[in-house]
Amino acid sequence: MRSGGPGRADRPGVRQRLASLLTLVTLAMPVMVASEAPVAGAQAPPRTAVPISRHVLLDGLVVLFRENRTADLVAVDVLVRASPRVEEADEGGAAFFVREMLFRGTARRSAADIAAGLEAVGGSLSALTSLDYTELAAVAPTAAVDTALDLLADLVTDARFDPADVEAQRRVHLARLRARADQPAAQAFDLALAAIYPLHPYGKGLLGSAETVSALSRERLLGFYRTLYTAPNMVVSVAGNLPAEVALRKVGQAFARVRRQPPPRRIRLLRTVEGALAPRPAQRREVREFRQTAQASIVVAYLGVPVGHRDWAALRALSVILGEGLSSRLFVEIREKQGLAYAVGSSFSTLAGPAPLLLSAGTEPANAARVVEALLREAARLGEARPAPEEMDRARQRIIGVHAIDHEDLRRQAFLPALYELLGVGYAFDGRIPELVSRVRAEEVRRAARLYLQHPVVAVVAPPPR
Repeated sequence: MRSGGPGRADRPGVRQRLASLLTLVTLAMPVMVASEAPVAGAQAPPRTAVPISRHVLLDGLVVLFRENRTADLVAVDVLVRASPRVEEADEGGAAFFVREMLFRGTARRSAADIAAGLEAVGGSLSALTSLDYTELAAVAPTAAVDTALDLLADLVTDARFDPADVEAQRRVHLARLRARADQPAAQAFDLALAAIYPLHPYGKGLLGSAETVSALSRERLLGFYRTLYTAPNMVVSVAGNLPAEVALRKVGQAFARVRRQPPPRRIRLLRTVEGALAPRPAQRREVREFRQTAQASIVVAYLGVPVGHRDWAALRALSVILGEGLSSRLFVEIREKQGLAYAVGSSFSTLAGPAPLLLSAGTEPANAARVVEALLREAARLGEARPAPEEMDRARQRIIGVHAIDHEDLRRQAFLPALYELLGVGYAFDGRIPELVSRVRAEEVRRAARLYLQHPVVAVVAPPPR
């Protein structure tokens, strides 16, 4: 589940329609194939960081701004705390459903107007929903920034929710659920997520279920939208070729009509009760689903920590050592040496709540049991001895290098500070990541493995035994 690079559609005109599928692949799917990434030094890049300014408007809207004059472009990112994390128990899939409805029309724009609005000025529009937020993003020439801001503000303020459109989108949503049910790897992930979060909203996943989606009325969806798409519940982040005072004035003008009520009290208290909603498993648990498939899809899930926790950086390094990259332990031991799996890897999410650390593999059904034991053995081995110095160096360099490369993209410069602001650790956390990772030591990784890599959930989707 990447916290660092959600996919986007290649053509702006179809981005909003494909964002949901891309979200599932990049945010809600386990890492199935390890790949090597460019690396930087073990310390933060020696360039001067561009300052980010933070402002809170009178209506409670948080605005972040980062000036970047390298190109005559502006990126605007709107993050809303409208996600599975804040859904009621009986409204699974509502956040995703509502996000899709935004692009079916507003009081002032038809669906065609929304699709063409930024394309006409050479810009692009994209959207996705993750476990913690819904994102609406635009990139446009500086001269068209007013158009981008007006369009984004319109989407979060005046979505129409036409009854016929609601039913049409419901059919699309249910079809998407059926398609996901036909994907063994996705099903293994969903089984693991539901098992490790039996009480927490994360366990519902992004799409909800056919039962909850079928029961969502227009009034319920509209209520979700009006309750959560409010100024105190969102962050607007701007990066690009504008003076800060101009950007702030334009955001204030464009978003002046956004609803002002704070989110419900139950959402504000969620962080307080989150530990009780996500208790650490007390024993190993296995969940299996039998179906006629050519491969066995395996996900091993451990419950980790939220972003900002003192062990977050150590778990991030642990995941790299364990299964990220062609030189990771899982790839070398299970795929290269033993030849047991053709796809294997690990991932550790960046979430507001306790995040899962996932090990995943695709293999021949006859090898499933051996692969499960090999995954568990490698996880246990991390708690038995400190990682070698070269493993620690590779982990630090990979994380810091990917972080630096990520910030070369203008849209990511708008998104990443907004992400950490929305997750509750503050926009400045983004700039602290290289330092936090560079300070992680081998003993901290071993301690994290011994503390968190206990009592896994093992999910397997495979053909029935013969």
